[in-house]
Amino acid sequence: MNEFVQEIQARFEVLWSNPQRPDLMQIGVRQVNALPLLTWLKSNTGYFILNHFSAVDWIEDGEFQLTYLLTDYAARRSLMVCVRIDRAAPTAESVHHLWPEAVTYEQEMFEMFGISFPGSPRQGVDLLLEGWEDIPPMRRDFDTAAFAEEAFGFRPGRTHTNPRDRVAIAFGQKGFLHDH
Repeated sequence: MNEFVQEIQARFEVLWSNPQRPDLMQIGVRQVNALPLLTWLKSNTGYFILNHFSAVDWIEDGEFQLTYLLTDYAARRSLMVCVRIDRAAPTAESVHHLWPEAVTYEQEMFEMFGISFPGSPRQGVDLLLEGWEDIPPMRRDFDTAAFAEEAFGFRPGRTHTNPRDRVAIAFGQKGFLHDH
């Protein structure tokens, strides 16, 4: 897998690489290199299957990270291509022309994170949050507790249960999560 990363490095600037397992490598590239790299991978290598496409909010860095998970089934290995984009103006190139299934991922990331993919066919069309007017709910600055309190308020008979206590009771080890 390291030889393959070296080949990618010779063609595209790889900012970092991180082997996750012998069959899974993670690499980071600049946004400007993402689409050319993904196009090259699909056209010239066995990595032509898009298994997953996701976003992570790195609020402290003012960025979102997009991760494209590609698989080469013949070689039984996968590659995560990671790209950081500006959180203040989150826009990335659409990959729907490479993988039609990316349209749904792009639609979801627009709705949940506010990341725009210009040219994506269903960009701006509600997927899950019909009529949503608040900030995108997967952004880390979205206050889930405040939203739930405002939207649903207090319900009589509702009690809070600490999940750590429930796990400890289930395993018969009161306090085991705090002891280690």
